[in-house]
Amino acid sequence: MKTKFIPAAIALAVSSMVAFNVNATEEESKTASIGSLILKKAKSKFVSNFGSLLGDALFGSQGPQFVSLSEESLQAIQDRVREEIVRDAEFDFIADFRSVESSMKHYSETISHKGKDLALLSSLLVKSNDIINHRALDSRYNADYYYMADTYALASSLAVAVYTERYLTGSVSKQSVSVFAGNLANKLETMLVAKKNADLPLRTRCDGRDPYDQDTTNYCRLVDPHGNTVFHDSYQGQREYYEWKDAADAAEAKYKEDKFQKIQSVINQLRNFR
Repeated sequence: MKTKFIPAAIALAVSSMVAFNVNATEEESKTASIGSLILKKAKSKFVSNFGSLLGDALFGSQGPQFVSLSEESLQAIQDRVREEIVRDAEFDFIADFRSVESSMKHYSETISHKGKDLALLSSLLVKSNDIINHRALDSRYNADYYYMADTYALASSLAVAVYTERYLTGSVSKQSVSVFAGNLANKLETMLVAKKNADLPLRTRCDGRDPYDQDTTNYCRLVDPHGNTVFHDSYQGQREYYEWKDAADAAEAKYKEDKFQKIQSVINQLRNFR
């Protein structure tokens, strides 16, 4: 169905909101998706109990930039009003995250040259625990902490990767890693529920028309609770309305997949880490 004529002022406003929303959901989705990939690799090593997980290319200098993903995800949801003290906490969180990323890449490179470095691994354990327990992720400090759910999904996956590496070195039991992953799943699930409550339900809004106007075209959009446009198009008559509804339903399904289902996948993987 082709989008019909929309007055310039309306089209400009709508297209701006659409662009923001698409970027937000894509950035959030990418961040959680990398976390899911990490857990998949971690589970494989965890089950085989052989070799090194952090020696994988995913954690080396050629792997994804974890901090960049997190920063993009946080920037994508900055339309939510935040107090400066909370912004400061998020910047501090990113700094700690950057430290974990650097240490993880260094450990990965060390593996390929001289084997496992238990001292460096112990340091990495402390750093990874710091990020998953950061005050930016604490509801008592940051009322909007749940908007960091995608970043927490990635941080949790990295923390589990570190714990798995410790298991592979014989430093901890298999059970302790499973319990740790389960606790992270509980926290992430709490964040996801809060995020759904904030970003749902989606509602249909149609631009009002003059009742005496002969133009029967309806200009409607699907918006989230913050007023961001998820989908927009126009229709005339009942037949085109059903086409519009099908397209709107598809856009809503994509919205939920990007914002929530990627996180749910990480939760499921954490719960089944055994």
